[in-house]
Order: sequence, then C-alpha cells, then structure tokens
Amino acid sequence: MKVMVRSIMKVLPGKMAEAMKLEEKHMAIASRVLGISARCYRPLSGGGDTTRTIICETEFDSLAAFEAHPEKMGADPEMQALFPKLEAVIDSFEVEFYTPIP
Repeated sequence: MKVMVRSIMKVLPGKMAEAMKLEEKHMAIASRVLGISARCYRPLSGGGDTTRTIICETEFDSLAAFEAHPEKMGADPEMQALFPKLEAVIDSFEVEFYTPIP
C-alpha cells in the first residue's frame, strides 16, 4: 500500500532563505540515498504564520519503506553533516501520513 508522507516545518524567524537551501540539499540526499523525490511548497495563504512554513510531500511504496528511511538517511555522511544545520533553523516539525483512495 502506497503511503504519502507530508512533512510540515515551521522555520525560525529570519531563517527561511537558509532553511529552503538546506531543505533542497536534504531532498537531493534523499533522492540519492532512498531513490525518492519530494515536492516542497511554501503556502501562499492560510491560518497562522504561513510565511515561515515549508511543506514537503514524499511517496513511499509502503509504511515499512518509510520506517526504514531514518536509518538509511542517518548512515549517510552528508546527511549527518546537514542534520544539525537543519535543526538549527527549524522551530517545529510535524509529520502526517496519507493513503490513496481507491
């Protein structure tokens, strides 16, 4: 069963440009390590402080494939170097899971 994972990141004030560059690198690593591609967005409208939000959506073949990804990403030296930089600009992080409607 396919699973779509939606990551919602709230960025610290004044750090959006840096966060977008870091997230672009993160997605390149995910593509190389996991063979997946994500779509990332910035909201144009909505409740709360949308100017500090990055949303990324990625599809996995199964929930098990998603559950295996942190270990694979964490083993990558480039990701190990990038993760602290991402943590330094992210205020909060939320993950949602969706399945397709047949």
